[in-house]
Amino acid sequence: MNLQKKLTLHYVAVIVAVMLFSYVASSITLLLLFGFDISFYGAKLVWSGLFDDSFLLVTFFLAFSVFFFGASFMYGRVMSEPLFFYLDWVERLSQGKYNVLEIPRSRSNKSPIGFRLFHELTEKMRQLSERLSASEIERMELEDLRRDWTSGVTHDLKTPLSYIQGYTTMLLSDEHQWTIEEQKKFITIMQEKANHMQRLIEDLSDAFQFENGVVRPILTQSNIVTFAAKVMEDVRQQPAARNKQFRFVAKEDSIFYEFDEKLIERALVNLLMNAVLHNPPETLITVTVQRNINLCITISDKGVGMSEKEKNNLFQRYYRGTSTEAPIGGTGLGMVIAEQFIAAHQGAISVQSAPGEGTVIAIHLPL
Repeated sequence: MNLQKKLTLHYVAVIVAVMLFSYVASSITLLLLFGFDISFYGAKLVWSGLFDDSFLLVTFFLAFSVFFFGASFMYGRVMSEPLFFYLDWVERLSQGKYNVLEIPRSRSNKSPIGFRLFHELTEKMRQLSERLSASEIERMELEDLRRDWTSGVTHDLKTPLSYIQGYTTMLLSDEHQWTIEEQKKFITIMQEKANHMQRLIEDLSDAFQFENGVVRPILTQSNIVTFAAKVMEDVRQQPAARNKQFRFVAKEDSIFYEFDEKLIERALVNLLMNAVLHNPPETLITVTVQRNINLCITISDKGVGMSEKEKNNLFQRYYRGTSTEAPIGGTGLGMVIAEQFIAAHQGAISVQSAPGEGTVIAIHLPL
């Protein structure tokens, strides 16, 4: 039964009870003041009364008024206590105080009658307070992550920029005559740093576009086996990946599938780069493509693995698993973007990992 029905029944019951009590009180008053003559199994009970008719009328009116006023006052007092309690609770919530208020108890450790009627409201207020408190804690944690993320991204943008500025100054200096080999080396480093900055900016752009619902997959049918192999090979050529080992496994030479090549490529690159950046040199990274009840692309490594906290936060926005001191950092958005791009294809990502046991990230796409 909902609260509104309970209140309606309660008010009807109170009105009926007050009317019955009033009737009983008025009847007793009439008998005492007017007198009575009652026979019961041969016994006779007679009372002559105390006052005349006019005085009786005044007395009856006063008695009834006092009784009705007293009953109404007690009812109002009982019902107003929980109402003021809940109003105070709501006021505290509006001020950002989300602690759960305890209902006052009697000496026998029972809640007052008025609060028992509002039991459902008490539970709803308790749930609301707990939910708001949890949301506030999550908001504060997200704010801390956002602050750290902003600092880290600023650092990651400044670091390659300083390299580019430094090597540009060196190349333009008239004090040195650089050989062709040295110039190529400087330009190669500058290009790597520029590419890194471009990836950071693309991550930021993709994240904000997804928030605004701008990104829509453009599906074309292609061989996803050769496509995944090509993406892995491109990542293998990245400077940060040159000290890693790669292996590609596929039971079928061709699996034709409709997907957005740009989005899936970004997702695979982000997942592969996560394995590259988080593991020591010579770590074996394996990409597997197979078809069973769905299309599964697996990226596994025999590296350091992840703790439970890292695994739970892996797809959280602004979470950065690597230090900003790493040669190639990240925005903390790469894994979120990968998950969003896979979700845009009605797919999902699962993660299995443990410290020291490596990591397996599986992309599941519907067939």
